Amino acid sequence: MEQNEQPERGGDGWFVTAAAVAGDLDNPFYREERQRDVWNEAAAIGYQVILFLGLAAAAGMLWIGGEPSMPYAVTLLAVLGIASIISAVYAARLGVDVDESTRMLRLRMVPFLALLILVVAGLVRVAPADGFGSGLAQGAVAGAALAVLWLAVKWIRARRRTSGAGPVSS
Repeated sequence: MEQNEQPERGGDGWFVTAAAVAGDLDNPFYREERQRDVWNEAAAIGYQVILFLGLAAAAGMLWIGGEPSMPYAVTLLAVLGIASIISAVYAARLGVDVDESTRMLRLRMVPFLALLILVVAGLVRVAPADGFGSGLAQGAVAGAALAVLWLAVKWIRARRRTSGAGPVSS
């Protein structure tokens, strides 16, 4: 493959093809390697900023706006979640392990987790005692607990892998 040539995406399935169309990945802009790399870095930075600001906005809505802001905060969280899932699925479909623990378990995750805790606590705080809001808050708490458990398992596996203390295969 020449330096300016893009890989074919047609055989990767409808999802990758649709994502490539949505991202305009056939644009000549992406053919120059440095331009593509710099844009990818800029997009990654922008994506992280959007995640942090989105979580901060959702937390602010819940803690300042109270119960009436709950549908808006949940909608914002859904938008952030869907965008994150689409990004992860796209990368996975192209063979990139987005679940690699060395990428996930970093110090930069501390403020992200703190914001997530603020959001979950805000949901619990403003949720009505019964009905949909109550179920949503309970689901958020359960989801947060599962996420912490998942991160703990990833951290333990990463530590075993790096220290060589993992299970011995025959």
